[in-house]
Amino acid sequence: MLSAHITSFLNLINAQLEETSRGISSSHHFHNVQCGIANILSLLKYSNDVGEKADQLSRTASNYIACHAVITEGDITKDADRLKAAHAALAGFGLAVEHSQPNARVRTLGLSS
Repeated sequence: MLSAHITSFLNLINAQLEETSRGISSSHHFHNVQCGIANILSLLKYSNDVGEKADQLSRTASNYIACHAVITEGDITKDADRLKAAHAALAGFGLAVEHSQPNARVRTLGLSS
């Protein structure tokens, strides 16, 4: 059951990147990415790897979302590179999460199987 919760937060993060790439502009996209990351981290025992991957995802998503709003025709390749970097950071974060352990809060919330 825990993995379903984490998967839904990872899907939320991905959806924010995808909406941005399709030109759907919202001041909430980065906030939603941050909330998704925070919710995932709140269910895991802390590890340096997960923390570093979370920071990398936060930075790359922020860069992509902020810069996408101001792209010009000449910047399309750079924008695609930023989106690719954000997706790579999301994949790296997801992999680190897969290798992490749930914390005591998971049992308290009744999310463990």
